[in-house]
Amino acid sequence: MKQLYSLGAAILIAAQFITACSSVPESVLARAGNDTLRIPEYEAMFLRTRFTPPKSQQEREDFLETFINYKLKLQEAEAEGMGKSPDFIEDVRRYRDQLAMTFLFQRELAEPGMHQLYDRRLDEVELQQILIKYLKDDRGEIDTLSTRAKAEEIFAKVRKGDHPFDSLLMQYSDDGSIERTHGVLGWFIAGTTFPELDDMIYSIKPGEIAPHLLKTSFGYHIFRLLHRKPARQRVRAAHILARLDLNNPNDTAAAYAAQSLVLDSLRRGLATFEELAKRNSQDTLSGPRGGDLGWMNRGTNIEPHFEEAMLSLNVGEVSHIVRTAFGMHIIKLLDEEPPLPFEEQKEHLRGIYNRERFETDRANYLQRLRKKYEYALNGNVVTRILSHVDSTVTTSTPGWERRLPEADLNAYLFRLSFTPVTVRDVITYSKTQGAVQMRRITEGLLDSLCVLVADRLTALHETEGFETSIPEFRRLLNEYEESSLITSLEDREVWSKVREDEAAMKDWFEKHREAFRFPERIHLAEIFTYAKPYAEGYLDSLKAGTDFEELASRRTQRPGYFTRKGVWDYLDVDANKLSQAAAKLQPGEVTGPISFEDGFSLVKLLEVQPPRLKTWDEARSEVVALYKEQRAEELRADWLRGLREKFGVEVWTDHLEKTFAPKPKDQEN
Repeated sequence: MKQLYSLGAAILIAAQFITACSSVPESVLARAGNDTLRIPEYEAMFLRTRFTPPKSQQEREDFLETFINYKLKLQEAEAEGMGKSPDFIEDVRRYRDQLAMTFLFQRELAEPGMHQLYDRRLDEVELQQILIKYLKDDRGEIDTLSTRAKAEEIFAKVRKGDHPFDSLLMQYSDDGSIERTHGVLGWFIAGTTFPELDDMIYSIKPGEIAPHLLKTSFGYHIFRLLHRKPARQRVRAAHILARLDLNNPNDTAAAYAAQSLVLDSLRRGLATFEELAKRNSQDTLSGPRGGDLGWMNRGTNIEPHFEEAMLSLNVGEVSHIVRTAFGMHIIKLLDEEPPLPFEEQKEHLRGIYNRERFETDRANYLQRLRKKYEYALNGNVVTRILSHVDSTVTTSTPGWERRLPEADLNAYLFRLSFTPVTVRDVITYSKTQGAVQMRRITEGLLDSLCVLVADRLTALHETEGFETSIPEFRRLLNEYEESSLITSLEDREVWSKVREDEAAMKDWFEKHREAFRFPERIHLAEIFTYAKPYAEGYLDSLKAGTDFEELASRRTQRPGYFTRKGVWDYLDVDANKLSQAAAKLQPGEVTGPISFEDGFSLVKLLEVQPPRLKTWDEARSEVVALYKEQRAEELRADWLRGLREKFGVEVWTDHLEKTFAPKPKDQEN
């Protein structure tokens, strides 16, 4: 099919390469109109778009020609005045504001938040708590006020310090496990609990009480920091696994007994951990490696009970038998490394921060900006607006704002220190916000809308000057402006002139029929189930004479295939495991169960369709795409030839040898 894309390539105008010796500096690669292309710009653009340096001279030359075309298109857009179009200016403004907000929150919130999280995670903490569970009223409903009052009373006694924390805990805590645990919750690391708890616990010393109550779905908590020590973040462990059959209660006792024998052999020195893992572990991946699980970072998808047991060990120690959702484990800690540097953890920290803290930090930051810029709602105008609407009016009522007098529309609804904001401005913004549609016009809604608009305006005010103070921001904005101009220009000069001429496309199709053909294809029917025993039972029914399609219409669990009696559309032979299995059958034969897409399939071969040419109807969508692409290439080549003639191009290909040159050793670092 590739040759079809190159039909228009022959009419491309080759660049006017000049390789003769000249006085042009070696750093200059080309001149395109009034633009001089130099090596640093060429290398930077190459790496931004291709990601890795070129592997050949031809790749260098091809990219240079692409870059020259890019520059010519920009000059044409400038000559046409496209950058002055109101629509273009508004589009760039919207993109600029969106990009600026991203940079602002990254600089003010994410970066410091991630660094704080990293610093906190260098230590882990052990906590103890008093839990005050929610009280219920006479109707059995949660009484938040009474619970809060009780928690405040107990917290005051704890803070007063007249009685030991442990005594108050045993007297007042509603934690049912206090007789066994004495309220000790174990070891935690920042980013694995509540953000509010991190803020409290990492600000106090061992032995101190957290400064505030913490409200959760369980009730109110009073925390005490017991200990703090350097965190264990990166360890290498091995395990011996005995899997459990959750449908067989007796299996738990059998697995525990088997693991007890393994642990006994290890403690008596009858075999090494690695030998026992190879012989006994039912983890097919780690077992052959002596149970070695490799290096693991704390908090990265490790089963909680397994992680807790693993991190309680010293290097070289072996755990007791640990039960998890996967089975019974014996764990050995093989090695430990210090935490990775910030840069190597950055993306992991970003994920934790965005998930746990960003929304709260963003809300607090915007609240501070409203205070900084002296946000003030105009209550008189709010009252006037409400006097003109009734309870039937919502934000989605067409033209509801026309009920307001012109004077009210132009009145300021709130002020910031740098600008007043009118009723009209707030209403216009509200129409772009899906979250506030179909809402009644109330005092609360108007207040919420004003806060939304104020938050946006104050944040954008903070981004003033980003174009000059942040080079990366300016670069991204420039690239967006340039790519938008070029896209609009190509739409006008190329794609708008490509027509779907049915007669011409059919004629073109007939000339290239051999390029449009079906390979050998399989037509099959399937009975799909999530349980292998069911699949085996259905296979027995088929062997006993049950009709495959009739059984599929009653038993297949693949959505949408009941009414189709399990019949698939035609598939290429190598499309999936089902087609590959069916290809080995004779029409009418059945095979399976085949493990496929989290279930099990029985497959019947209905028909094998030999390779054949596609009809016009079958090939039409491909033809349209290829035909339009070819016509676009022809039009683009003609257009670029005209631009080269209009602006003029000179190229020094011999200077390309200087691109991506190795740095001298004294400049490598």
